[in-house]
Amino acid sequence: MVRNFLERLEAGSFKIVCDAGLLAEQSAQRAFVAGGCVRDLILGRKVKDLDIVIDGDAALVAKKFASLHGGTVVRYPQFGTATVKFPDGRAIDFASVRQEVYPSPGALPVVTPGTLEQDLFRRDFTINAMAIEIGPERFGRLIDHYNGLNDLKRKAVRVLHSKSFIDDPTRILRAVRFEERFGFPIEPVTLGLIRLA
Repeated sequence: MVRNFLERLEAGSFKIVCDAGLLAEQSAQRAFVAGGCVRDLILGRKVKDLDIVIDGDAALVAKKFASLHGGTVVRYPQFGTATVKFPDGRAIDFASVRQEVYPSPGALPVVTPGTLEQDLFRRDFTINAMAIEIGPERFGRLIDHYNGLNDLKRKAVRVLHSKSFIDDPTRILRAVRFEERFGFPIEPVTLGLIRLA
């Protein structure tokens, strides 16, 4: 049985995740937490920001979530995202699964709808390219297409593809930051790609 890392969330965050997953499922969509919050859950670190990803219409789920919790929705249709804002200053981001294409090195990406696998592949490193399903039917199921869990266990910062640093050079700084913050060495192939970039 796969360990349910979501149980490590603080009570307020756990309720947010449960509500978002239920609302998505009621709309015949799947919902996940993804990215750095999954990495931090697995490492047993405090989660600061929830990255809620919807395989479908994120704005629709955000609208239902805002209605349930007394928030307002700000939509960003060009990115397939929506933010629910609350009077106390809190904000929760919802994003539809998407893919990115960089028209030239260092340019802003062109965002289009995609699959969860493509959404995870567009991220910077394998340790940030995992998701956990939050719908009631599959609550807690870890999705790890790119062996991020194995890289967390072996404490390695590994890039997802060879053009990653050319597409977005700021990922070089993030690699160094993760190496310093977590004590995870940058693995040799990734280090070589940094030097090439």
